[in-house]
Amino acid sequence: MLSFLSTLLLKLPPETAHSIARFFLRLFQFAKKICGSRIAPGPFLIKIPPHHEFKVRSRLGLAAGFDKNAEMFPGLLHFGFGFVEVGTVTPLPQAGNPTPRIWRVAPEALINHMGFNNVGLKDFQKNLRKYRSGIEAPVLANIGKNKATPSELAIGDYEQCIQALRDLVSGFVINISSPNTPGLRDLQSVSFLQSLVSILPDDNPSFIKLAPDLSKAEFEELCQFVLNSDRLSGVVLTNSSRSLSEMRGFSEGGLSGPPLLTTSLDWVERARSVFQGRKIIIGVGGVSSLEDAQKMREAGADLVEVYTAFVYQGPRLIREITKTF
Repeated sequence: MLSFLSTLLLKLPPETAHSIARFFLRLFQFAKKICGSRIAPGPFLIKIPPHHEFKVRSRLGLAAGFDKNAEMFPGLLHFGFGFVEVGTVTPLPQAGNPTPRIWRVAPEALINHMGFNNVGLKDFQKNLRKYRSGIEAPVLANIGKNKATPSELAIGDYEQCIQALRDLVSGFVINISSPNTPGLRDLQSVSFLQSLVSILPDDNPSFIKLAPDLSKAEFEELCQFVLNSDRLSGVVLTNSSRSLSEMRGFSEGGLSGPPLLTTSLDWVERARSVFQGRKIIIGVGGVSSLEDAQKMREAGADLVEVYTAFVYQGPRLIREITKTF
């Protein structure tokens, strides 16, 4: 049934398909709640520096972007994910970029120009309070700045999100690498991270999500800063690629999916060489199979996420990876 539904959804426009999937996921998780199903801690203990830990059923998680408004994560965890990123959320609601803003491209890749469309922090909080009960698996909040917020005031947007959500989530992913918010990638700098660490909480792990389009020197400088910070727990590598999108003739958006895997693996290996096991690496970008997930682990990822492959393959991908991962 799920395989049939996944195939059917791929025949519809991407955002229409997502809305239908959202309806069925919420129906599924409602049924699970009625039956009294809970998401218990898993057998894998992941030590998160400086003094945190995650207990997960598997090392496979779902990247941000699918559950933008924190309303589907219980159903997604019931599918077998070990953890889920919700968001990206911004302090104020925003509609995102004009449609069309997401395109399917071969081979099973996506061009995404969504632009942080979300319900805003107030309703995001309500959803977490509503659905978090009985969920003991890690739920990470991916946070960003509003499009209208100038870069010099961006730190205030991140602080609002952290203060509002710190008691509702297991940790934070700081999104400074989406290609779809003007000026956001300019925040991938040591000077911004120096401001950022002063607002990060002690009671939640925090990760920086970086772009695959950085230069080697920029990337290693940022990783070195993360290594030396006692407030940052690690990195999420990587976001979608603007350069790969441009190579396919798109003037906007970032590409995710299989063409990104080689770059993501390279960045994970580089981060491992800098961190030497002292920080956590969450590997994401192009993982489409158990073999890809294993490659990501071998490259140095402590945890692995999928997104685009889940859109194309549905829950069967989760079953394939988590049965041995």
